[in-house]
Amino acid sequence: MIIRCLQSLVGHQSLTSGMQLSDSILVSGNADSTVRVWDIKTGACLHTLSGTNKHQSAVTSLQFSRDFIITSSDDGTVKLWSMKTGEFIRNLVTLESGMSGGVVWRVRVDSTRLVCAVGSRNGTEDTKLLIIDFDDPKWNY
Repeated sequence: MIIRCLQSLVGHQSLTSGMQLSDSILVSGNADSTVRVWDIKTGACLHTLSGTNKHQSAVTSLQFSRDFIITSSDDGTVKLWSMKTGEFIRNLVTLESGMSGGVVWRVRVDSTRLVCAVGSRNGTEDTKLLIIDFDDPKWNY
C-alpha cells in the first residue's frame, strides 16, 4: 500500500497546540497566538484569526461548529469568532489573572453551554471547571 500526503498546510510560526477536523474544514490553533481555518481539499487558508482582538499568548484549545469558532489561550481568555468571516465577535471569558499566570487550558461547548478548564502555572488561579450557560438571561444582548 502506498501512502501519499494530500496537502502540506504551511502558515503557523510555532507549535500547533490544537486541531479539529470536520468534512473538508480543519481549524488549527498555535503557540504563535493565531488560529487558522483551512480547506484541506485545496490546501487554502480560508481565515487567520488574528488582528487587534487576537490572543496575546499561545492558543491552548479550540472547538468549532458550522457558525462559530471558540478558542482559549494561555492569556486567560476564551474568544468567539465567526466561522464564515473569521472576524472576532466577543470575549466569552476573561480571567482577572490572565497574562499574570491564569490560563484557560481547555474548552468544550454544546448548543447552550461552555465548559472551561482553568488553572495557572504559578498559583494565581485556582484549578477549576467553569460552566457557563448561554440560556442564562445575562448572556442576552
